[in-house]
Amino acid sequence: MKTRKTLVILLTGVFVAVLLAGIPAAVAVEKFELGIGAGFAPDYEGSEDYEVVPLPYARANWASGQYVHLLGNKLKGNVLPNDMWSFGPMLQYIGSRADVDNNKVDDMRNVDASVMLGVFGGVKIDRWNASIELRTDVADSNGFLATLNGGYNLPINDQLRLGFGVFTTYADGDYMNTYFSVDSGDAARSGLKKKDADSGFKDVGLNLTADYDFYQNWSVMGILRYTRLVGDAEDSPVVDDEGDENQFFGGVLVKYAF
Repeated sequence: MKTRKTLVILLTGVFVAVLLAGIPAAVAVEKFELGIGAGFAPDYEGSEDYEVVPLPYARANWASGQYVHLLGNKLKGNVLPNDMWSFGPMLQYIGSRADVDNNKVDDMRNVDASVMLGVFGGVKIDRWNASIELRTDVADSNGFLATLNGGYNLPINDQLRLGFGVFTTYADGDYMNTYFSVDSGDAARSGLKKKDADSGFKDVGLNLTADYDFYQNWSVMGILRYTRLVGDAEDSPVVDDEGDENQFFGGVLVKYAF
């Protein structure tokens, strides 16, 4: 545990150093936002049981177009001084699978938490945007993920802004084996059928955000995301027999800008 915490601290320091190296020191932060809220999420990927999760938020925008953005378990930083293109490091935390509500899945070996370190790149044209995220677990050997995102931003008026998005995620064999395979030992402990999950696209999904400025520098944001597990992820006994291929995430947070 101590080693894992040290690694997370070091990686966060590297992330900040890489980001700040690409931002001129003379360029001041144009806008800074802080927020906090709560949401609900499955207690493991593929679960039908949900738990309450914290939803932290922070964003710093530079006049150059560069930014640092934290939302929930994902931290990203754009190092390009450009309003159209973005590129930079990213860090994502995926919690461990342990002490879950489902008894059979809980009888399987625990899955350690993942610290996913990688890069992202994106483009924004008018109200449309698209991006790709590539990251791999550096805390353990839990695998690699690649996510394609597309979205559209729709301002309703000066106070209300909506965002619509679609996404799909590819997972390598290590990730699929960690989260969706059931080996002979886990089958014996849990009573689940054996399953060897191969690499491939593991999900497709939709998301919706709503951002409302309700008083001076204060705003509230709502998030709703639907994920449909597909392929070997959907067919895994931890999903097909004991969980649900339909996954939901939702949350509300309050932000202050200065």
